[in-house]
Amino acid sequence: MFIKKLSAAGSVIKPPVSKKTKAGLVILKKGEEVGKHITDKREEIIIILQGKAKVIIEGEIQLVKKDSLIYIPEGKKHNLINEFEEELKYIYLVFLSS
Repeated sequence: MFIKKLSAAGSVIKPPVSKKTKAGLVILKKGEEVGKHITDKREEIIIILQGKAKVIIEGEIQLVKKDSLIYIPEGKKHNLINEFEEELKYIYLVFLSS
């Protein structure tokens, strides 16, 4: 068992604590973004806890709000951007391939 309080942005769990899961808390202020990236050979789930995000996956743009879940298939270029006044807070879960 592993328990960690989510009090600050950063990695929550990753190998070697876990075998195939990586997770973290991200906090973005207005104008900040994660940056375009690809989770190569990994699926990713993002859960929006607070605020709104402009989500871009392979050029497709969606506005996603609090209490939403985003699934990103492996190998897809994506980015999350906070263009809004309210702070954006989300958890990501990445499932590493074997």
